[in-house]
Amino acid sequence: MSSSAAGSAVTHRSGRTDDTAGLTSTVRIAQAKRAMLWGLAVLWLIDAGLQFQPTMFTFDFVSGVMQPSIASDPSWLGAISTWTFGWVSPHIAQWNWVFACTQLFIALWLFYGLIRRNNRAIVVGLVVSIFWGGSVWVFGEGTSGVFTGNGTLLTGGPGAVLLYVFIAAFYLLPDRWWQLSARFCFPRDALALLFLYGGLAQVLTPGYWGARGLPVLIEGQAAMAPPWMTATLTPGVTVTQANPVLWNAVFAILLFAIAILLFGPHPKTLGYWILGTTLVAIWYWGQALGGVFNSMGTDPNTPPLFVLLAIPGWLVWQANRQETTDQSLGPP
Repeated sequence: MSSSAAGSAVTHRSGRTDDTAGLTSTVRIAQAKRAMLWGLAVLWLIDAGLQFQPTMFTFDFVSGVMQPSIASDPSWLGAISTWTFGWVSPHIAQWNWVFACTQLFIALWLFYGLIRRNNRAIVVGLVVSIFWGGSVWVFGEGTSGVFTGNGTLLTGGPGAVLLYVFIAAFYLLPDRWWQLSARFCFPRDALALLFLYGGLAQVLTPGYWGARGLPVLIEGQAAMAPPWMTATLTPGVTVTQANPVLWNAVFAILLFAIAILLFGPHPKTLGYWILGTTLVAIWYWGQALGGVFNSMGTDPNTPPLFVLLAIPGWLVWQANRQETTDQSLGPP
């Protein structure tokens, strides 16, 4: 064998060659992208179905969904919000057809591209997803409190549609951005950065440390939840009211722990355990499952999207575990 050939096929203790490791990395990137894309298509389809609910074609959609979402707009967004209401309110039924059909178009186009393996169709669906998600985030959600200091992960910050944008943009990035074993990889580390943002927002916002913080947020979800959920949401209000400082500190610590444990090329098993537990708590007590059972929910909210964003790191975690196992077994 020539020296150049030998250099391109260096054998590791695990029995793999560099060429094989490179192929495995490429396959892993493809797996991550495809899994995230399927999840994105399913969520857009669910969103479209929720947008077709009868109440969404009435003024209740404006007063019950749009107004609360942008009530805390920063001043520079106030004019945009006023303009949005002026356009949407008089013709809410017609506009809701546009909203619902746009989301259905995105979902169906992504499904078509995935099933037919048509990359051009996938790109079209993702580009529309990015523009639509960005528009909804600004015009319909008032940036979800990101610029007001109220963007808590508990109730849906930094905004579900913003996460749709992130996932779509990640898929469109070239593979050089997907070096999952690198010290920093944005698609892999975005989840940790989002939880770092959540922890900082929870700590730096004075209102979350008082009785008008977490208890009020949970109480708001309980008030809008169906009766079968209220009985289990109300105790969350009572518990957090008894010691709001303690519970806000616990919540912030969990968010920081997730950010630390899942950042980088060696995500920790404990991080995924904490992530799963925290997402369940957020989705149920903080978001009442996205409000999808009260006829006013427009999407399942952020936890399912956080699960999609966890996929790249999860595949790295699996690969690291396999490599550790191979090394412990020694050469064949």
